[in-house]
Amino acid sequence: MKKFVLFLSFFLLSLSFSAGQEKIPENEISAEEADSSAEPKESFFSKIDPTLFFTLGPKLMLNTDDHTKSAPSPIMYSLGIGGDFLLENNILLQAHASFFTNYYLWDGEKAQPAEVENRTATALSAMIDLTGGYTLKLGQEEKHLLSLNAGLGFLARYAILSGGVDEDSPNRDTGSKAGDDISDINSCFFSDLNFLYPEVALSYSYVLSDLWKIGGEFRTYIPLGSLMNGNGADSMIFSLALKISHK
Repeated sequence: MKKFVLFLSFFLLSLSFSAGQEKIPENEISAEEADSSAEPKESFFSKIDPTLFFTLGPKLMLNTDDHTKSAPSPIMYSLGIGGDFLLENNILLQAHASFFTNYYLWDGEKAQPAEVENRTATALSAMIDLTGGYTLKLGQEEKHLLSLNAGLGFLARYAILSGGVDEDSPNRDTGSKAGDDISDINSCFFSDLNFLYPEVALSYSYVLSDLWKIGGEFRTYIPLGSLMNGNGADSMIFSLALKISHK
């Protein structure tokens, strides 16, 4: 009887030990499965492919006025910097600013582009572009990038007296002083939506390497203020530029 009790105790102890050993792998497997299912999700910002770019080229401002001594449609040379932000499905967001100068005069009603001999003001200008669009990746290796964008351009201008022009210099047409004309010119720049330009842009880039791209862009700026004031396409801007991108 004593041997039977010892045997039964040993048998039950063996069963409990075996059952405990079988549960350990199950716990380990479930922990591994939990770790594999808890992989971090990609955030929206991690999916954005940003690129820094620089632009250099001319801008032509259309001048339709033929009744004053304003300049024929002036050409202004600009230098710019911006960023391309490529999202999923090749959606492209872009921010860009280009900087240039131009001469202006006051005709008694509004600021007009001026030639050197008739200038009163030098306008320090920045065109700020905020656009969105789509990029096509062409070719077997997708090295040709064609982008079409649309958005808004904000033309920020600040006029100062041109070199050689005195504050008391008289306006040949209106008789006003140059210092007063400067104030009128600056007021005109930011009145009647003269600073707001809806735009469309077409650009092409060739992928040189993982870091560099080179190409060009063409932009057309629609003068919202001029359209609303009944002056049609006056002050419309066409921009052509070399574009160099670095990732």
